[in-house]
Amino acid sequence: MVNRVREFRNKKGLTQLELAEITEIYQNDISQIETGGRKVFPGWRKRLSEALEVEEEVLFPEDEGEK
Repeated sequence: MVNRVREFRNKKGLTQLELAEITEIYQNDISQIETGGRKVFPGWRKRLSEALEVEEEVLFPEDEGEK
């Protein structure tokens, strides 16, 4: 699963641990999401997009065709 979580996290100057604390998603899950090894649940998508201040469609562009 292609996503831009790492890109936007780095732009905000956040570590995975900091993003995990903000979103209440385990750091290990953040790591797996960034590498495409973890399914991103709808609630997590929302939390990540809010924390990174970017639209879900921008953060997860490959999902556009699935909606």
